[in-house]
Amino acid sequence: MDKTLIIFSVGNPGASNRHSTGHYMLKKLVDYFDVKQLTKKSPMYSVTSNADNSLILAKSNIYMNDSGKAFSKFIEGERIRLNSSCIILILYDDFESKLGTIKLLNLKSKESHNGLKSIRNSVNDPGINEVVFKLAIGIGPKPNNASKQTMASWVLSDFNSEEHRVLESAAFDALTTCLGEIIELNGEINDCNKFNAHLTKVLRASV
Repeated sequence: MDKTLIIFSVGNPGASNRHSTGHYMLKKLVDYFDVKQLTKKSPMYSVTSNADNSLILAKSNIYMNDSGKAFSKFIEGERIRLNSSCIILILYDDFESKLGTIKLLNLKSKESHNGLKSIRNSVNDPGINEVVFKLAIGIGPKPNNASKQTMASWVLSDFNSEEHRVLESAAFDALTTCLGEIIELNGEINDCNKFNAHLTKVLRASV
């Protein structure tokens, strides 16, 4: 791929839980791509890359609601230019999607997910609309008719053993397949809906 592929995970620091699924999957990608372990570059973020810097994996080191501070510090510290030379995927937990599923989405001007909202509001560069995408990792289904307090407790809880199995197998397989398709397309994502429909066909064919 001619573009630099950048994967940036958001979540809470500390113990693993649903809200830190992005970090969990990023660490698995470090092993999958056989790159060096993440190195803490500042209190804000950690990063690693392959030999020619065509792949960069990074994670926020601060709480989800402040993800934008880590992202902007990463962009500044690693001298990332938001132009056609790269594609950036924000790896995050999505309680609206079923566990084991992966979905590529455009970054909206008004995000509901606090981590994504923070990132969207932190970068005053029109290039963000062209090169930054959301890579949603399903953690649902969410509790039925849950109150705000119940939802807060649920996203901060850990997966049970069966859910961990799905995360390790189906979800990670879907993630790596998704990344393979993005690389195959040279990072040229013209329509996320069409891409996701294509990804679904590829995943079904591989079963």
